[in-house]
Amino acid sequence: MSIEKQKFIAGMIIFCIYALITFMGIVSYLKRELYIFQDGNYSISEYVRNIGKNFRRYIFPSALFIGQIIMLATNDKKIYYVDNLIFIFLIGNIIIALINRPFRKRLENTVRTRKIMITFFILTAILFRISVFWSYDEVPCKCGQDMNPYWFENYIPYMIVNSVLYITPLLVCLADILNKPFYSIKKYKEIT
Repeated sequence: MSIEKQKFIAGMIIFCIYALITFMGIVSYLKRELYIFQDGNYSISEYVRNIGKNFRRYIFPSALFIGQIIMLATNDKKIYYVDNLIFIFLIGNIIIALINRPFRKRLENTVRTRKIMITFFILTAILFRISVFWSYDEVPCKCGQDMNPYWFENYIPYMIVNSVLYITPLLVCLADILNKPFYSIKKYKEIT
């Protein structure tokens, strides 16, 4: 097996483990946010009001989101010297998952909740897929113009996966907005 293939496999395994840990945090965070959204009768304005009341819980994810945007804007995208920062972001993701554990009360299993969850996971899958597109990079070799492929050695895929966790409250709102036309169609069918 060539060294490039070994690097690819190692990079893929590390990225998959990272994405899985982050995804578990996303599921935990989503359950809590859906409960809050459901508690406010699926009203986005009520949901935003609840976020405003409990703004302290959103400071840490927002700080990590802003931190990674600054990191993207100021650094080269190679992971060689920022792998420690990726590890710090992973620890941050675990902390977010622990802080935002779901409430003990269970979510009501309504059709609207299921539609929001399905739409949320479709959006998450799209963003995770986009992160894999960013996993490949070609860097010129020091010896000349030959291009060497690097897989999962830049930190952009990790940042995209992180962003899904950090913007979970926004994705819940977006999932509800994307489902609004279906609610209107259902109401129209009930009237006629």
